[in-house]
Amino acid sequence: MGRFDHSRILITGAASGIGKASAVRLAQEGASLILVDRNFEPLENLLEILPHDGHSAAKCDLTDGLAIRDLFKGIVASTVRLNGLVHCAGIHWLRPLQMMDEKSLDEMLSSHVRSSVLLTKELVASRVVSQEGCSVVLLSSAAALQGGAGTVAYAAAKGALISAARVLAVELAKRNIRVNAIAPGVVRTPQSEAFLSNLSPEQLKELSARHLLGLGEPSDIAGVIAFLLSTDARWITGSTIVADGGLTAH
Repeated sequence: MGRFDHSRILITGAASGIGKASAVRLAQEGASLILVDRNFEPLENLLEILPHDGHSAAKCDLTDGLAIRDLFKGIVASTVRLNGLVHCAGIHWLRPLQMMDEKSLDEMLSSHVRSSVLLTKELVASRVVSQEGCSVVLLSSAAALQGGAGTVAYAAAKGALISAARVLAVELAKRNIRVNAIAPGVVRTPQSEAFLSNLSPEQLKELSARHLLGLGEPSDIAGVIAFLLSTDARWITGSTIVADGGLTAH
């Protein structure tokens, strides 16, 4: 018996990185998954390697409110009830203030904040939450907890998710929906590798050293996600778990 047998969990950003690692981890523990990403082909490939049947995949632009609504209409039509929502999707880039423009700032905030709020709103409005309740997990970042040059848009967006998790937890507790955030440090994903590959060996060594336990792997965050989705976390809501290898400890 798996910890998530008979559970249905929606994962965004499931095509790669933390989303993909979470999908593998949760499926191994018995969950049935709805995988969502803006790139559909990697989702099809992921479906082929996941244990057991009962998973599905959908392409969706999560910055588009109508697309999110259609996503949940499909869930309603399938009579599925959700026990969890894990929002891993989102863009990442570094840009100093003097190079920031309105379009870039709007894209960053839309990718993280707008999508999180609209996903949670449709989760509630569509009435697809299981009778046993639902756990929502938002992916923030340690960047929201410490200053770093070039991260103003990203840190602001991720900081907003910490605040959003608190407010949503208060509003949705009566519906038996828990909402929490995770603030990872630097995790080796296809997205972060684009940044890491531009560092000199010395810079990479310094960055790794700032993480007392070294840089993270997607599986490190997948484990925290699994915990927050599980009944072991039944008394946790409105919180942010910092899983950063010790980055913000000093």
